[in-house]
Amino acid sequence: MRRNRRVILATALGAAVIATGLILAAQLNSKYGILSMAAQFQGFKVTVNNESDFDLSILETGVVTNAAAGASTDELGKTLSSGKTIKIRPRLSLSGEGGIYLKYTDPRAPEVAQTVGICSYTESLSGYSKVTITNNKVTVKENCS
Repeated sequence: MRRNRRVILATALGAAVIATGLILAAQLNSKYGILSMAAQFQGFKVTVNNESDFDLSILETGVVTNAAAGASTDELGKTLSSGKTIKIRPRLSLSGEGGIYLKYTDPRAPEVAQTVGICSYTESLSGYSKVTITNNKVTVKENCS
């Protein structure tokens, strides 16, 4: 009798462990899983994917605000090769509210910096944005707050 209880308990615990593992795996692979929700409240991070035919020069990220005193920039000076991805955690500060931009150049017009808004509104410099740069356009998916 005691042995049967132990077998049943061990089977139930094993099933619970397997179910928990399956749920966690589904959450990790889910676009809207726990990790994606938690990332919204971490320090701001931007992922830049270079799908163009050119190497890009990532010049800086910065904050745009109504008050000039609240703006800050983080000069990066990094090269992003064609077909590569880079993750950036900009060192920015913000007093009040504002937006975040990314400035870059490509070899077609190296003297003209392109500026892209990567977070349209933030009060806390948290969350993330994903930027994809192709030969013809820039796509931004943001989830910042």
